[in-house]
Amino acid sequence: MKKLNIFFLLCLTMAMALVSCSDDVPDPIDPVRTYTNTVFVYMPWTGSETSASGSLTNDFRKNLRDIESTIKQGNGNTETRTIVLFADSSARSRLFEVRDDSTEYTITNLSDGAMTTEVELRNLLNSVADYSHTDTYSIIVGSHGSGWLPAGSRPFETRSFGGTTAGMQTEIKALANAITSSNIGKMQYICFDDCYMANIETAYALRNATNWLLASTSEVMAEGLPYYTIWKYLSEPNADYSGIIDGFGNYYSNSYGAFSAIDCSKAEEMATLMKQLNEKYAGWDYDLSTIQALDGYRSHVYYDMGDYINKVCGNDTVDNKAIYNERKEIVPYKFTTPRIYTVYQGSYTFPVRTFSGITISDPSINPTALQYKESTDWWVATH
Repeated sequence: MKKLNIFFLLCLTMAMALVSCSDDVPDPIDPVRTYTNTVFVYMPWTGSETSASGSLTNDFRKNLRDIESTIKQGNGNTETRTIVLFADSSARSRLFEVRDDSTEYTITNLSDGAMTTEVELRNLLNSVADYSHTDTYSIIVGSHGSGWLPAGSRPFETRSFGGTTAGMQTEIKALANAITSSNIGKMQYICFDDCYMANIETAYALRNATNWLLASTSEVMAEGLPYYTIWKYLSEPNADYSGIIDGFGNYYSNSYGAFSAIDCSKAEEMATLMKQLNEKYAGWDYDLSTIQALDGYRSHVYYDMGDYINKVCGNDTVDNKAIYNERKEIVPYKFTTPRIYTVYQGSYTFPVRTFSGITISDPSINPTALQYKESTDWWVATH
């Protein structure tokens, strides 16, 4: 009997020791943590179906290293879970979580590098929501971009957002519908680390899919957003939009760049005001060359919205003041350098003499813009 008791005590002691040791090893599947927020970093394939030419994969790898480094150093919010979709070809991508120690825990491997359709995007978003049950979600999209222009349209070798060919590109409406029909429902913010996405047409199209739109009116340098500097603001459950824009501005102050935080909840009010202006000033004559353009295309697509409205309203101070106040509300945070760089037309820089933080294509006479702009939700709502 005594031997049995001793044996029992030995077994119990060993079991307790094993339990104590296991406490030192984190659960490889689901560490004990209460998360309230998810940031989904979406980096799809940015080349073509068959080529890596034009791909931003190497730039994305650096962006990802910066994100992982700042998380490891404790500069990310501890209530936020970071999920990444990273594609290294048109036919292969990996969905994974970035852990506190910067390790990547694979959730699933996918035989697709770019989820370009509404159904594909919705399924992907549902996978994120199924893995990470939180109160709020945000998405950062790293890719090429050409604003509201449809997939396959090329005013000068541009893209809606995605890769270098139409088959690798995604329509803004497909993204909006995928979000609203997914288990996520609505994003806290959509951040485009892409060119030309800070326009009223895109903001209006995404008004039901996100509270905020973070994007550039112009071209984004290949280095992309300074994640090492601004991740702490992006990862907040209530994102610090002022901090994001200030961080971008500090990083690019001696280079070239523009970035804005757009409150999409104000898009409907802006549309109502623009409809009134379009009715009042129908046929109004203005000199297009005097309006601030914010793209590098030979025939411009993206004009500064504030400057355009000022030209339309002319000396009508009442309308000017009303629309000015609304613009300040829809774009409360913005930054631009004195000059903007463009790779088009052999690459050059152009001066920015006025900047409202958001563009509009209403005045554009670019053939591609003329072909498609009247089919946008924004145009329909304001004309």
